[in-house]
Amino acid sequence: MAKGNPQIAPLIALGQLLTEHPELPRIDWSVNAHGFFTAHHSSDEDVRPVVEAYAAVLGGEPEHHEYSLNGQPRQCFALRTVWRDVEFDLLVAGPLPVAVAA
Repeated sequence: MAKGNPQIAPLIALGQLLTEHPELPRIDWSVNAHGFFTAHHSSDEDVRPVVEAYAAVLGGEPEHHEYSLNGQPRQCFALRTVWRDVEFDLLVAGPLPVAVAA
């Protein structure tokens, strides 16, 4: 391992997370040269279960935002938390679920 490489801690934490919690949904991960660590997931299905699964393991409270994309209502969750001394920044987006009348 290279001394002082800021990418190492996020990559080790990600390896530990995925090894210890193989049940977590698959999402796209990236770490830049400065060690900024992000995850992105976009779907055509309700994404709330994805962000809730990660929040249950990593801790933190997801922020919820609604927006429109090409006239379609969508939602985005941002989960920013620290797990094992590594900052995790997850962004999960998908359609806004349609309320079903009882």
